[in-house]
Amino acid sequence: MNTTETITQQALNRYNSLFDNGQYTAIAMMFATDLRSDRESSRVADAMNRVTDTALALCQHPHYELAWLKLATFCGQNAVTIPTIDAIYTYLLIFQQVKDTRADDFEGTSKALLKSYESLDTLRAGVSCANGVHGWRGRMAYELLAAADYLTQAAVQLLMHGNLTYIREKLQSGLRRLTGALYEGIRESDTPAMFNFKATYFPDEHDRR
Repeated sequence: MNTTETITQQALNRYNSLFDNGQYTAIAMMFATDLRSDRESSRVADAMNRVTDTALALCQHPHYELAWLKLATFCGQNAVTIPTIDAIYTYLLIFQQVKDTRADDFEGTSKALLKSYESLDTLRAGVSCANGVHGWRGRMAYELLAAADYLTQAAVQLLMHGNLTYIREKLQSGLRRLTGALYEGIRESDTPAMFNFKATYFPDEHDRR
C-alpha cells in the first residue's frame, strides 16, 4: 500500500470511528425541510454527500480539500437556514482536528453568503426606490446603494473563491458608483468639503508583502 492509499485508509477509519448517525440523520431531515424536498430526494442526497465529503476532508482524506467550500456555497445559494448550518457545524467539529479551521470557515462562509444573498434583494429594491427621489441627496443615495450592491456581489464572489477578473469588475463598478455619489455631494451640497476624499490612499502592488 502506497502513502496515498495509507492516508486515505486512515482517513476512512477515523471517519467511521467518529460517525454519529443521530446527528447525520437529523441534518438530513433539516435539509429536507429547508430544500422543500423529500428526505430521500436527490437534492437532499447531494447535500448530505457534501457534508460527508467535508467530514472526510477533516479526517485528512486527500481528495476533498475544498469540500467545506462547496458545502458552504451550496448552503448559501440554497437558503439553508441558520439552525441547519449550526447543526452541520456541530457535526463537523466531531471530525475537525487541532489547528484545522475548515469547519469554522464553513460556518462563517455559509452564514455570510446566506445573509449576503438575502441583502441583495433588499439592496436592489432600495436602488430602484432611490432612483425616483429628486435632488442631489436622492441621486447620491441612489449611487451609494448601487455601490453597495456591486460591492456585496464582489464579497460574495470572494467568499466562494470566485474568478478574480469578475471580482475586479464588480469592485470597479462599485467604485464608479461611489465616485458618482461623491460628485453629487461636491457639486450640489452647501458643504462640498464634507465629500472631498481625495487624500484617500488606495493600495497598489508596492504594498504587497
